[in-house]
This record gives sequence, structure tokens and C-alpha cells, in this order.
Amino acid sequence: MKYLTAMYISLSESLGIYTRDQLHELLSNNQHSMPISRHRAAILQSRVFFFCAIFAVLVPTWSLIDRLFLPDSLWLELVLIRLLSATAFALLAWQARKEPDLKRARFMLAGMLSVTPLFYLVSNHWLQAYELSGTEQVIAELYALLPFVMIAGLTLFPLTLKELLAYATPMLAVVVLSSLPETKSDIPQAVSTIWLFSLILGVAMFASLNQLRYMLSQVNRASYDVLTGLLTRRAGIEMLDLQYRLATISENNLSILYLDLDHFKTVNDVYGHDAGDVVLKFAAQQLSATVRKGDSVIRWGGEEFIIILPTATPDEANDVIARVMKAGLGSRPDGTPVTASIGVAEVQADTVKDWKALIELADHRMYTAKTSGRARSVGIQETQLLWPASSAQCIARSTADAPATVSDNQPEPVAS
Repeated sequence: MKYLTAMYISLSESLGIYTRDQLHELLSNNQHSMPISRHRAAILQSRVFFFCAIFAVLVPTWSLIDRLFLPDSLWLELVLIRLLSATAFALLAWQARKEPDLKRARFMLAGMLSVTPLFYLVSNHWLQAYELSGTEQVIAELYALLPFVMIAGLTLFPLTLKELLAYATPMLAVVVLSSLPETKSDIPQAVSTIWLFSLILGVAMFASLNQLRYMLSQVNRASYDVLTGLLTRRAGIEMLDLQYRLATISENNLSILYLDLDHFKTVNDVYGHDAGDVVLKFAAQQLSATVRKGDSVIRWGGEEFIIILPTATPDEANDVIARVMKAGLGSRPDGTPVTASIGVAEVQADTVKDWKALIELADHRMYTAKTSGRARSVGIQETQLLWPASSAQCIARSTADAPATVSDNQPEPVAS
């Protein structure tokens, strides 16, 4: 047991696994974020394209070698299956040039991995129908290496363990089926073939998982802000672009909240940047905890945040704002509450031409909220929600701003 534990620890460290979440990320993609899924889809499709483009050329070209050494009748049969395989590879290469999508990438990889075993099974059936010897037999035996080539190719794809097993199991079944011994003397050859395939499969699994672990660490580093743990602006732009295109294609709602913490500069100036970091971090935690499941919070820059609300109507966006105001964003070092000025924009109601225009509109309304007294949101048709009176008045007194008058302690709609 002690040796098994030591082996597990050694293997985990070699794969960069130090937490349970990191282990789950390698087992399945259920916990992968959208930036990771999009990046992985792009890698999978680009490598499927590379492999398929090469195979589309090499597979029919090999028929020249078959022509030199194999019987004419066998050569004609193999040419037919080679042309069909090359066509399949060419179609997959063409599909791989489309917009990266993880579901599409998986299907294309499955298609690529299925063409070669099918080619092998058919060609092996034809080859066994002929009595071959010498160079002919050597050429025929090269066909048996095709499943090994494909399983070794998995080392270039960042796959989870679940995906690896799903792709490798059919190929293992093909190898076992084709290696079944007909006589007792064939048993050692069958065992060695299956053992060699299993060994290459193990190496491919380790290499693929290691590649996935490295990709996860790099994408997480580039996609998530170190201080707040929110999406970075770069990752947020990818998210915005994707959600905007999905909303326009399906004609669904998509709301954007642009938040700017009120008087944050005074926190840095009076109490220092360390205190400002504490305020930012807690505000980010509050935003993440308050928004809906499926919403995305982005640190846009400094004390500015953007919240993407897929399928949210303007009224639903206001509901999210009301929850944010009620939950609060924490306190400043002097004990006064942190508030924010918020601008709202929505794809269908505002009929913008792209996501950049949507952000600009939300930014403009956020600026309107600031010039109107801060601690409020400004949405479509200048509809406003005010921060709870106790928070707004307290922060106003601490900054010598005129207080925003509200009738109670809950966010209240105000006509423009």
C-alpha cells in the first residue's frame, strides 16, 4: 500500500495535480470554463486539420508502392479503399477550418480516428485472401501498424481521461479482434501485439493528460485575474464576442452591466493600494456570489467590472442589479459602504451593431449614473435604480457629495 501511495503521489506531481479540482479537470471536462473549452476546441480542430490534410495526400500516394509490389487485383481493391479514406480525410480537414467548437472538434477527432481502423479492417480482410511472400508480405505487414500510428497520434491532443478512453477503446477492440490467434502457435504473437498496443496507449495517455494539464494552467493564468479571480479583459472579450453572436443568431436577449466603484481613487490615495486591493477583492467576491448561474463577471480594468447576463431581458438585468445593491459590495477602510455606478445595455432593446457598441452604450450610461449622483444604475430609457438609502447617504457624506434621496432601504426604480 505504501508503494502504491508513493506511486500515486509521484504520478500526480508529474502531471501537476495538487488539488482535487485539478484531478477532476483531467478526468472530465465538466468543470472546464468556457475560455478553456474554446481554447481546447481550437487546438483539437487545428490538429485534426493537420493530420487529415496530411493523410488525405499520403493515403492515396501509398498506392504507388502497392502498385510496385502487390498483385494487380489486390492493388485495385486497395486503391478503392484508399480513395474513399482520402476523401473522408479531406472532408474532415475542410470541416476543421470552421469556427472552433468543442462538440464539433470531438466529432471530427472521432471521425479521423475511425477512418484508419475501418481502413485497416477492410484491407486486412483482403490481404488475408492472398498468398503473399517476401516483399509482398513485408508491405502487407505494414498495414498492421495503422492502429498503432493512430493511437500514438493521440499524444498531440489535449484530452481528458474520459475522452481518451472513449477514443482508445474502439481501436483496442480492433487490434484485439484482428490479433485473435487461429492456432496455438499464434498466441505469443497475439499477446505481444496487444501488449505493445497497450504500452503505446499508456504513453499516449500520459502525454495527452500532461499536455492538457499544461494547457489548463496557461489558459487559467491568462484568463483569470490574479487579485480578484474574475475573468480578465482578454478572456472577457472572447466571452462577449461569443455571447453576442449567439444572441444575434438565436435572437435571444443579452444584457450587459458596466460597473464602476464610486470614489475608489480616494481609497488608494488615503489608505494605500493594499487597502484598495482588499476592497476590490471583496467587491469581486460579492458580484460573483450575487449574479445568476451562467452569468460572467469580468474585471474590465482597475475598479471597473462588466457582467454578462445571457438571455436576460432589461427587467431581469434590473433584478440582478437589485440583488447586487441589497447584498452590497463590502466596506471601505473607514467603514462606509462601497457603492457603484452601473450602466445597462441590452442587445434586442438597444439594437446595437456589435458587442463593442453594446459596451460603449453601457459605459455611457454608467457615466450618466456618475454625473447623476453615483450609487445608482442607469438603464434603457434612462430608467434608474438607486442604492439603498443608508449606503448611498453614508458614502455621500464621506466624500462630500450630495446624497441621493431614497424612500427606503431597498433599491427603488426612479423615473428619468
